[in-house]
Amino acid sequence: MLAGYRGVAPRPRPLAALQALGHSAGFLIFWRPPARRTTGEYLGGRWDWGWTLFVWTHDGAVGPVWGDLVQGRGYVPHRLTREAFVSLLRRAGDVGGLLLDGELDGAGHVIRAEPDQLIRRTEALSVLGS
Repeated sequence: MLAGYRGVAPRPRPLAALQALGHSAGFLIFWRPPARRTTGEYLGGRWDWGWTLFVWTHDGAVGPVWGDLVQGRGYVPHRLTREAFVSLLRRAGDVGGLLLDGELDGAGHVIRAEPDQLIRRTEALSVLGS
């Protein structure tokens, strides 16, 4: 290595998720219908900004845990048009952000994602043009 040489680290793509969100015509979310005496829930998790909804831009992005989510955990896939997704986000005041195209493991109990896959709800609504 040359003296004084500083390697250049690859630049992260901070806008990748926002671009994917902006270009997608439809979205996929998983919803668990309410059981007796409980409320229904969307697949998501808690992050610093509150409830984070897990969202995919196409079926293939969910990966091999699709069956585990649907048959093992009782979630129902919902495909939403862009307009329907915007409507859902407007009504879902408890959603603080989105995790776009995250990778699920362990029957869907574990999610792997990069920081640039997290989008604040307000940013998402802005990018979606609402």
